[in-house]
Amino acid sequence: MLNKRKTYVTQLFNALFIGALLLTGSATQAAACEDASTVSVHCGNAPSAAVDDQGRLWVAFVQDKHVYVSHSDDYGSQYSTPVKVNPVAEDAEFNGENRPKILVDNNEVYVSWTKKTSPRFTGEIRFSRSVDGGATFSEPRTINDDGLFTGHRFESLYQTESGLLYMTWIDKRDLEASIEAGDDYSGAAVYYAVSRDGGATFSENYRVANHSCECCRIAIAPRGPDNIAIMWRQIFGVTTRDHAIAVLTPEGEMTEMHRASYDEWQINACPHHGPTMIQGDNSDDYHMAWFSNGDAHQGIYYGRFSFADQQPHDVYQVDGGAGAGHPYLASKDGTLFLVWKGFNGMQTDVQLITSDDEGRNWSTPQVLASTVEGSDHPLIVESDSESDNELYLSWKTEESGYVFTPIRKQVTGEFSD
Repeated sequence: MLNKRKTYVTQLFNALFIGALLLTGSATQAAACEDASTVSVHCGNAPSAAVDDQGRLWVAFVQDKHVYVSHSDDYGSQYSTPVKVNPVAEDAEFNGENRPKILVDNNEVYVSWTKKTSPRFTGEIRFSRSVDGGATFSEPRTINDDGLFTGHRFESLYQTESGLLYMTWIDKRDLEASIEAGDDYSGAAVYYAVSRDGGATFSENYRVANHSCECCRIAIAPRGPDNIAIMWRQIFGVTTRDHAIAVLTPEGEMTEMHRASYDEWQINACPHHGPTMIQGDNSDDYHMAWFSNGDAHQGIYYGRFSFADQQPHDVYQVDGGAGAGHPYLASKDGTLFLVWKGFNGMQTDVQLITSDDEGRNWSTPQVLASTVEGSDHPLIVESDSESDNELYLSWKTEESGYVFTPIRKQVTGEFSD
């Protein structure tokens, strides 16, 4: 009983603490953002973040048809003056599933985004880099190489242990070719390109698979020092939209492709719910989380895919509530962390569960943050700097602006000034 009471008190303290953090300064931020000339991470849209080896926080966001990058040396208390990545305005996507991405490697900053080219789901995959610590950025260039006015959207950016940059995205060039030939074609396709020189150049575009879902994020995790594993929503059969997993090489080869989830979601539309995935302690295992409204599973689920037997294991319903969605996974010091957002009829909560045994058992959910206004999808950002060994919640709300706050200290109730 005492342990249960202690857990309850700790969770209540954590909820009150993060609530205070969210409210602090929110009125000031809201007032500042009413000024159209104010450009900041609090006023922009769909921020993505990364922490470099020195503990500097970097954030990319979209505001007024520009992608901006800003940094903070005190984990979000203050930010540098935002730098424009694209000097010429363009219609950069900024929704939860389709947002700018940012990676940092020593003094180089890599940014990708999707440029909308019409209201009807067309776009281009864009990339720029800074080689002077974010002071300036190269002229943005388009990575898809087909030159077609069609869909190229929902890009993901990843750097391997060996320094290779991978870019994956959803692509409709094969749909266009099928229409031209008078053939039936369902969905879109997954494509990728690779840079071996820190983004100075990229390879030709390589196709992974036909018949992917048209509008969901792609999850990426390492598969050795050079290869990657990706997970995406795929069309199986006629209308079954579950998930696939594949291994990609920098030479443009797909060495494996398997079905990763068996939800039997029959839908001839895109749910805008992509998966999240990280590699497990066993290099053949990959932790996954996703949303489904299928015949077999409804809600947010966790599973562990094994390349050893090519099957998912320990499939577990995280949240079956109607308002639950958009999970995100991370791992730190042997513990798995899974966050997601859910609407309880009055407010949106970011919830967290943890596992200390590779996903076989999970903790009771606890609320990390809440808002009664509109909000973005929650993300987890890892810091491995010498001065910090923490996971952070990255979340934008209309109520409080951009929130970047430690997760593990909330779990344990250990806060510092």
